[in-house]
Amino acid sequence: MVSALKDPSDDPLDYSVRRRHVDEFFLGAAAGLAPGSRVLDLGGNKVRKRGAFDIGAFDLRVVSCNLSTAKRPDVRADAAAVPFQDACFDAVLCSELLEHVPSPPAVLREAHRVLRKGGLLLACAPFLFRIHADPSDYGRYTDSYWRESLARAGFRDVSVEPQGLYFSVLAEMLRSLAYEYSKRGKPASGILRGLVHGLVAWGRGRAASWDRKPGVRSSEFYRSFTTGFAMRAVKA
Repeated sequence: MVSALKDPSDDPLDYSVRRRHVDEFFLGAAAGLAPGSRVLDLGGNKVRKRGAFDIGAFDLRVVSCNLSTAKRPDVRADAAAVPFQDACFDAVLCSELLEHVPSPPAVLREAHRVLRKGGLLLACAPFLFRIHADPSDYGRYTDSYWRESLARAGFRDVSVEPQGLYFSVLAEMLRSLAYEYSKRGKPASGILRGLVHGLVAWGRGRAASWDRKPGVRSSEFYRSFTTGFAMRAVKA
């Protein structure tokens, strides 16, 4: 569960609620892949990782692909046109990449092409999360968009799940505000800074638990908020 993850950062304000949900999803998903599986990490980053998840820590044959050489990829390429043969990977990971490409469907079609029959796509994309250029940030899309786009790309057994509801979004907004003020040296008091850090870390851990409460999950209002979506889909 999200609340069980260890904060990988020395600064609790630096670890977003969004990243916590992403870490939870990929840690569980990667553990379910068969040892020795050939995996394409689309948009993969080998340096200055921001979260607790590291695909390289698993017994998998991973190829990292990124357009930016600063991310130290194994292969430099556009995610919508990768230099690999058809049906050559057992799984494709796409973590927080799709908001940074002008045509997500093109990337999904390319992921489908390089997957073997029965291969698995694992992807995460933000929704209610700040704009962050890397180098550009193009869009936020709903679960309906992702389901339709995955189906049109040729995938079956499509699952698109929200990553946190209202309280995760609220906790992330408060964390972001505290982080922004901390960069300006505020609050000046060390005691107050420690209190803010503690409250942020506590709220980030509790947000997922509050989101899982039956009354929250059954509420149309609370369910209309999410930090983003986790996606699983199988190549037919």
